[in-house]
Amino acid sequence: AHRILVVAALAGCGAAQAATTLPHLFMVLIDDLGYHNVGFHNPEQVSPNMDAMVAEGVQLEGHYTFQFCSPTRSSFLSGRLPIHVNMEQPSPGSSPGGIDLRMTLVSEVLKKANPPYATHFIGKGHIGAYSSANLPINRGFDSHFGFLGGGEDHLTQKEGDLFDLWRDNAPAYNETGVYSCDLYGSEVVSVVEKHDPATPLFVYLPMHDTHSPYECTAKWMDPRVTQPLRQLMQCMLTCTDNVIGEVATRLKQKGMWDNTLFVWSSDNGGPQYWGANNYPLRGGKGTDFEGGVRTAAFVSGGFLPPSVRGTVLHSMIHVCDWYRTFGVLAGVLPPTGEVVGATAPGVPLTDSLDMWPLLSGTNKTSPRSGFALSQFAIRVGDYKYINGSVHDHESWNGKVCGPDYTNPDCEMGQWTGPEWPTGNCGGGGSPTVCPHVCDATTNCTRNVHCGPGGCLFNVVTDPLEKEDLSTTMPGLLATMQKALVDAVANRFQTTNSNYTYSGCAKSWPENVAAHKGFCAPMCTVATPPTV
Repeated sequence: AHRILVVAALAGCGAAQAATTLPHLFMVLIDDLGYHNVGFHNPEQVSPNMDAMVAEGVQLEGHYTFQFCSPTRSSFLSGRLPIHVNMEQPSPGSSPGGIDLRMTLVSEVLKKANPPYATHFIGKGHIGAYSSANLPINRGFDSHFGFLGGGEDHLTQKEGDLFDLWRDNAPAYNETGVYSCDLYGSEVVSVVEKHDPATPLFVYLPMHDTHSPYECTAKWMDPRVTQPLRQLMQCMLTCTDNVIGEVATRLKQKGMWDNTLFVWSSDNGGPQYWGANNYPLRGGKGTDFEGGVRTAAFVSGGFLPPSVRGTVLHSMIHVCDWYRTFGVLAGVLPPTGEVVGATAPGVPLTDSLDMWPLLSGTNKTSPRSGFALSQFAIRVGDYKYINGSVHDHESWNGKVCGPDYTNPDCEMGQWTGPEWPTGNCGGGGSPTVCPHVCDATTNCTRNVHCGPGGCLFNVVTDPLEKEDLSTTMPGLLATMQKALVDAVANRFQTTNSNYTYSGCAKSWPENVAAHKGFCAPMCTVATPPTV
């Protein structure tokens, strides 16, 4: 039986040497990539390796994440919806948060397989790093190379005056100064080249591209694209696409590709207020509109049955579902029911569902019928409800936008055109905010704001979210509102603030100085509370 799942760009199979019967699994997350910023959605965007994987795999048109970075990563690794693990952005090293230390990560699940998986974490962290216990090397990963925070300079690995690059148990002091895409690309290729095909492989590859700051090197620049931000987006995409291709090539050379399941997704919708484009979907990063949470995604690899290759799947999948799917394929987790050993007293149970029967064509419908997108939105069946609250990432009414809609946040729910951004905004490598106000010159349609009761959409018949049904379907609106209230009542936010910490630096400046200007955990030991 097939047993492999891989995420975005790394997967391998059947070697000439004694190959494992368990599938090689890759999870690849591309940072802040827009729905329209891939060749399989936009012929003007150049991504030949990704497009080839889609042609030989399954294109996922119902794949959901959180509306921004850290919660999506926390969701995948913990097997929980963001509302049950983390909906905040923890600062690296200096504040508790991320994924509760009592939660079993997917890497730890795969270590229970027979034989255990070789597990590698390469790229962006953003899952909490207040203590050494939070580090990936101490949470089921055999190796870890990447940065702890949520963003930094692609060329220097600095965020302000602070370096952030980590290898296993210590700062990577002598490895900075390389373009991040090349840095992590070289690392993942090295991992695959050194791997023994007889051992099942799990690679988690959360790339830093295409997150701001929009930076790239001349090596990857495409002179055919002239608009500054679109040129930088294509440049970052070209490098990322090359990494995917290099990984696939190495897997095939080692005879691993035929036994690999390759999962690839953006971590959230692209920030259309900078250089990304989610056309034709509404909104982008920082909103619960489809453009913010329904991502470009696919699965590929030789582990997929031939009968499903080259197909498009519209069924509902949440990023947390890869946790159980991987665990089932590895022979560790049951297909249904409680995940034994993946939870602990005081933290919520996992939410992850096994998607392999759907992906392999055995089942025609998804086991998932809905989920809370955030504390502000919920999907149930064909319908989505987004409430009318004003918060950091969505602005809805005249109190915030003003009568003339001059506040830039008003356009978070806009519909951009197929060519976006336009004009000369964003030149010089800076993520300069492009004009938010939509008019005839900016190639977008301005936001339509919901009333105080929120918006209701049928996202199956109206995937662009242009028809608000809240006034015509009051009964369903009330049902959806109650469902969201019930979901929020069970919210769990990781803080780790009730842990007992020891071996801590006296202050953040002292901690940075002790690590020669590098970001590092504040404490060495974290003891969870007794429940």
